[in-house]
Parts: sequence; structure tokens; C-alpha cells
Amino acid sequence: MLNVILIEDDKDLNELITLRLSQENIKIYSYFDFFDLETFLDTNEIDLIIMDRNLPSGDSVEMIKQLRKKGYIEPVIFLSAKTLQKDILEGFKQGCDDYICKPFDFNELLFRIKAVTKRNKIPKEQISYQDFTLYIEERKLTYQTNAFENLSTLDLELLKCFFNHKNQLLSRQFLSEQVWKNDTTSDKTINTAILRLKQKIPQIKENIISVRSVGYKLC
Repeated sequence: MLNVILIEDDKDLNELITLRLSQENIKIYSYFDFFDLETFLDTNEIDLIIMDRNLPSGDSVEMIKQLRKKGYIEPVIFLSAKTLQKDILEGFKQGCDDYICKPFDFNELLFRIKAVTKRNKIPKEQISYQDFTLYIEERKLTYQTNAFENLSTLDLELLKCFFNHKNQLLSRQFLSEQVWKNDTTSDKTINTAILRLKQKIPQIKENIISVRSVGYKLC
């Protein structure tokens, strides 16, 4: 089952999308305006965010821009009445994965949801390192008798990268390319994401070593 956040201020459209997607075995978390999305993503397993471009509190493009800067990599689909090419390109530039112009056919929305989530689907596998085991599909990390579940997508991608390159010095550019899928992620964003990971999983804190002016190493 997919877990999807829907943020759409048009009450009728919100309810219709929620109803139709629920019928497709998709779990919907429905909202009408901005909310504490960062905290929600940190504490819940989310496969996709569907967001109206224009919400009562402002332009969603700015929200996604800030989320991407802070390291959140959950895929995003914009729904928008803004159909000019410059508006669509701005949406993609700031980090959306797809852009659907209103009005739209529900079957098209469903197709695009499947396409975006398929591209971002995490393969079924598990990776072990010392006393840690990372279960990719279950989004879970175990350490001895401890279990850390519902890891965020960013946490999962960082752990995968470190576990697959253990005892190797990883530059921040390498981490940017492997985890954020670009080569322009700021050092501050990477440092903050790794600090948050260490705080969430204290047992791995001593294993992820910072190498001054270069990057990080799992040892």
C-alpha cells in the first residue's frame, strides 16, 4: 500500500481525490493547507506528496524548495491551474517530480502516481554491517535487540550509501550524487542530514566519522 500526503485547499476536489485514491488501495493523509510537514515526514513512512501549487498560505513551490534544501527527498506531484511553461519549469526546477495542470482526468493522475512511485520504489533487499541490518523494503534498521522503524526516505538512502561503501571515505559531492541525486547539495544540508541521522540512531553515531574538509566514512 502506498502512503500519500494530499494538500489541496479545494474541499470538493480534496474529498474526491481522497475517495478515488482510497479505492485504489492508497492510504491518504489529507490536508487543506500547509502544516508541519517536516515533522510528519520525520515520523511517518511517506511514498509521495501531492500538493496544490497555490494554497491559502502561499506558493507550494517555496515549501518544496525549502524541503529539498533541508534534505527531504520524498517525490512530489504538483496540481496547478498555472499552465504557462515558465510556471511548470519553475516547479520542476525547485524539486517536483511531476506537474499536472488543472483540470485533469483522474486516470491520468493515477497513472502519474504509479509512474513516479515506481521510479522511486526501493528494491527489496537487506544490507548488514557489524551488528546492524538494514531492511530496505521494510524501511527498518536493527541493532542487536533494538529496532528503528519507519525510517524517512533520506535516512534510508544515507544508510544504504554508507553500508554499501563501508570503510570508504565518501566526499560530500559523492553523497550529494548518490543520495540527493544531484551534485549541488550544500555542505550544510548534508551535514544537517547526517547529524539528524546520528541523533535518531545513537548506536551508529560513533561509526560515522567526519573527515575535515572532505566528507564522511563509516568504519
